Amino acid sequence: MRYVIAGVMAWLLAVAGVSVMPYIKVLSVTPDLVLIFAATWAVVREPDEALVVVPLAGLARDLMASDPVGTSVIAFIPIVLLGAAVRIRALDSNFIPTIVVVAAATIGYEALHMIVLALTGQQIETGYAVLHVAITGAVVNALFSPIVYLPVRWLTPTRPSVLYGSGRLTSPL
Repeated sequence: MRYVIAGVMAWLLAVAGVSVMPYIKVLSVTPDLVLIFAATWAVVREPDEALVVVPLAGLARDLMASDPVGTSVIAFIPIVLLGAAVRIRALDSNFIPTIVVVAAATIGYEALHMIVLALTGQQIETGYAVLHVAITGAVVNALFSPIVYLPVRWLTPTRPSVLYGSGRLTSPL
């Protein structure tokens, strides 16, 4: 059932991404709600769920966008790795790691997206894309993270609470 909910959420966000979001520009960049959703799911939920939901979100985005099918699926692969990497942290909250993963995933997505588009023969202005699309997009997506984070967090089953902290030992390294 959780994959059906994730698939519906990804599809709705992909539809919003091509219908409503082009009219919302912050710093001349449109927030990518599907990327934010995939990164949030990878951080908040279990890693084995991320292996299914992140490619599903990438496919939903690809089917709605005009890019070659599979571009987002390939570019979303680092999100699963980033989501697994933040599990080794000293924070009990998932919110700050989600923002970091969203920002890093945006930069990684834009870099891989530029490579795929260049391989398909499209002309890319690299300097503009890095400065105005990747870096500005990372900031804007990080700012829009709470909009997607809260519903995903509310859908996440809670673990039994422990008196002090999360009940696990973590290393900041």
